[in-house]
This record gives sequence, structure tokens and C-alpha cells, in this order.
Amino acid sequence: MKIKNLYKEKPNTEFEKNQMHKENGEVSTVETELLVEHYTTLYINDIEVATLVCTGTSIVELAVGRIISEGILTDVNLIDNIYICEYASRARVYLKEGIEFINHLNKSTDVASCCQDNKSYFKSNILPEKLKNTLTLKDEDVFALATAFATDSKIHKMTSGTHAAYLYKDGKIITSFEDIGRHNAMDKVIGYMYLNNIKPEECIVFTTGRVPVDMVRKAIYGRIGALVSKAVPTVDAVALAKEYNLNLICRAWQDSFQIFNKSV
Repeated sequence: MKIKNLYKEKPNTEFEKNQMHKENGEVSTVETELLVEHYTTLYINDIEVATLVCTGTSIVELAVGRIISEGILTDVNLIDNIYICEYASRARVYLKEGIEFINHLNKSTDVASCCQDNKSYFKSNILPEKLKNTLTLKDEDVFALATAFATDSKIHKMTSGTHAAYLYKDGKIITSFEDIGRHNAMDKVIGYMYLNNIKPEECIVFTTGRVPVDMVRKAIYGRIGALVSKAVPTVDAVALAKEYNLNLICRAWQDSFQIFNKSV
């Protein structure tokens, strides 16, 4: 796979002046660090697939992760090359000669369950295979991930405006990503796994966001061994995790967590 990335990443935040009003009547001018929204349109073989509102970093990982987590592709080896324009407003993915990608997709105008304007124009109509999950979950691994978020989510500490996703394998954190949307952060982790030939079934992914069905579906398409969140799942998300044999742990804090599905 060839990657041509012309984009030079810019700061994710800017300072904005505003007025602080206090209960005692005191008014002062302050500067607040805010996130900058970035827009990327994803194409496969020059066909528009999705519009993503994201944090303008790790666009290659985001593009690959989105393709995998939506079931559009299951094998990154089918990708011939990736091109990111100088403004990262377009991420173009080209498949190897003779490979079609829309024969198993339906038209869609789905918007992910988040407070941003992500849109998918195609949706896979092929259900993922049930996970053959052999990952052994240890309490100390879950607590390590919860602690990592509490102590190391840099952009969130500055802005209180990001979600994060952590990739954990063999007792250590491999990498982490922050983004304005929890779906994007998870896509970046999934993209990183596949770009670096890391076996997803051996990994735990920690997300800071809620876990509705679409987040569980991403984990299943991504073939992840376990999904852990500091937030809560929905009834439907738990049912889907059980159906597809996904380890699902939520409300994972530094002193406790809850297992909603354990495969082994």
C-alpha cells in the first residue's frame, strides 16, 4: 500500500476571548482554549463514501479505520494507495485493480449517534462474522486503561471537548487518539491497528464515550477482542455484543468496572 499524505497537521485548538460571569456579579474577560472542527470527505475509487467532522490529525488512520469499521472492506491488503490532499479536506482511497467495493453496499444517509455532522453515504449489507474470541481479560488491564485516560488525555485536559480511544495489547498501551467525536477516535485506533498489522483480536480498545449499537458494530467489524468504556452501553448494544461474542466492559473507572458480556 502506498500512502501520499500532503497534509501538514495544524494545531487542534485556538484561544477565544469571552466573558466570565460569576454568581457574585463579577464579570471578567478570559481566554478559553477551544477545539477547531475539521471537515474531511472520504472517497473510495473516486466515489464519495462519507463526510467526517473531526479533529484534523491522523487522517490516514481515520480513513482506513472508517472503511474497516463500517464493513466496507475487511482486508486492508485490497487497498492500492491512499492520497490525502494538502488541506486534508479530501481523503482518497484507491483499491487494487479489478476490485469493486459497492457490490455489497446500500445507499444510506445515516448520521452516527453523536452531536456532530458525520454522514455515511453507503452502508454494508453484509453482516460481520461472529467473533472467535479467545482474549483473556484481566482486571488490572481495565484499571490501567481507566487510569491512563484520567492522567493522559492531553487535549481533553486543555479543552474538555474531546473523546479518546486507547489501544491496549500485551499489558501496555500501544497508542491513543483524541477526536471531537468518539466514533472518529475509535476509527483512528482501528485504522492504526490495520495499517500496522496488529492483530485486533489480541487487543482491547478503550473508549471514553457512550456505547450504543453503532460503537459495538464498529468493534465487531474491526474484529476487536474487547471494548471497554468509561461510559454506559444501551440495552441493544449489550444484546449485539452477546450475539457476536464481543467482550464488553463499561463504567470502567479507576476503582471499579462492570462486565456486560464476557466471552471466555
